[in-house]
Amino acid sequence: MTAFVRTTLTWVLLAVLGESVVAPAIAFGNVAPDFTVIAIVLLAMARGARAGAIGGFSLGLIQDLAVPTMLGLHALCKVLLGYGVGWTRGRLIYGLVLVEAALLFAAGLGHDTLFLLVQSWQRNDAFLATWFSDVLPTALYTAVAGVPLLRLADLFGILRRED
Repeated sequence: MTAFVRTTLTWVLLAVLGESVVAPAIAFGNVAPDFTVIAIVLLAMARGARAGAIGGFSLGLIQDLAVPTMLGLHALCKVLLGYGVGWTRGRLIYGLVLVEAALLFAAGLGHDTLFLLVQSWQRNDAFLATWFSDVLPTALYTAVAGVPLLRLADLFGILRRED
């Protein structure tokens, strides 16, 4: 099995199974880890900015088609997330738990903050209260849940080192 097929199957399964099965089972109230963010971080770390952006667009478009009230917003946020994380590939020292946790936390925080900013602007909702009650805990939980998954991906050879 080639590395491309392994990586693609891993991030798709992680996103779909994580969001639909695992996240509701391990949620604390309304706070659950965002497995699509973890999957895009995994893809961007393994394949780079272009693959991260394409994968982010694909997952975002699927989410947008499921809930079409703000069509394109998930895709936009996930494209930026995939490109941004892929851009850090080769610039950070992967394999360190704190670096990966910080990257996952920043990815989740940036993605959800941008999404909430546009959504609250469109609906005239309160931004700061929702940011503190939903976005911050979700980003922290995403980082905590994502580090073991990235360690497993590294163990199975999905995250290959730069040449």
